[in-house]
Amino acid sequence: MWQTLVFEADGNSTSMVRRESRSELMVQRLSQLGVELELSVAIETFNVLSNEITAGHDHGNDAPYEDWIKILVDKLAPGLAAQIGSGEIANIGKLVDQTFLDTPPKLLEGTKELLGELKNRGLKIGLISNTGLTSPQTYETWFAQRGILKGFDFLAFSNGQSVAKPQPAIFEVTLANLGVKAKRSIHVGDNMHTDVAGAAAVGMSTVWVRGGTNSPVETNIEPNYSVDSVIELPEIVDEWLASLDS
Repeated sequence: MWQTLVFEADGNSTSMVRRESRSELMVQRLSQLGVELELSVAIETFNVLSNEITAGHDHGNDAPYEDWIKILVDKLAPGLAAQIGSGEIANIGKLVDQTFLDTPPKLLEGTKELLGELKNRGLKIGLISNTGLTSPQTYETWFAQRGILKGFDFLAFSNGQSVAKPQPAIFEVTLANLGVKAKRSIHVGDNMHTDVAGAAAVGMSTVWVRGGTNSPVETNIEPNYSVDSVIELPEIVDEWLASLDS
């Protein structure tokens, strides 16, 4: 999803505008709960936790969104998560989520039309995404706002599945929900380690989108196809479908 269909408005891999907004809201909410915190501390804590989540993704690890919010709260104020309880944790999670909707990334122009083209070829379309401090429900809301939610037959977010690419489980649960065998599926992604190597390991064909996210974990797996943009996919998919019939 990220760096293939979705991009930050400023061209970076993360949005500092959104992170600062989230930090400001956290400072305000914690102040209401009796915890005074400097904005700079909150921003740094978001940075540290986001980096930890990304590092975990490289090894296939993730946790439910609510757990990450608890961890965030405890990093900002040790022991507070247990004191305020699950209801307040959920409220804080909603605050963090709202900043995504208020300062959203950019959807690749032509995405809705692309999904339609692929659907017209009789394909089922699933989305597998390693995600951070945004809930699966909020992504679905945003997809619906952009008119692309119905373009997908199944959505697998790592913080909803509690497992991340490149672990086989997140690919396998997606294939199972789509009712598709790995050998008759093709995965598209920008990360050679999590996307290409991960999908290839379960027997899927792979498309690498150049210029995306680099992983510190090296892989010797080569993609079956390479593109500069997912907008090129219809031609690639036609070639792949022909190879299945041969």
